[in-house]
Amino acid sequence: MKFKIALATSIAVGSLLAIGSSANATIAASGMSAAVDRLTLIDQVQFIYGGHKHCWYPDGWNGPGWYWCGYRLRKGRGWGGGEGYRGWKRR
Repeated sequence: MKFKIALATSIAVGSLLAIGSSANATIAASGMSAAVDRLTLIDQVQFIYGGHKHCWYPDGWNGPGWYWCGYRLRKGRGWGGGEGYRGWKRR
């Protein structure tokens, strides 16, 4: 996570220093904004098992646990298991 923050900061500072005019700086800043948006500070960990991506949900239909991503509220579908399922750890 620290690496991503440092990388985004370095790119932003380097790009703005390389731009001479304010018009170019505005274009570069908007481009940098899009690039920085893609660098998330929260890692979304997904595991794949049985052909399905699994995500951790603290409030799914069967309580906290691993569900197929997007299935936390689809009662009776997508439940993988609770904490420790397949040795996976939540972050």
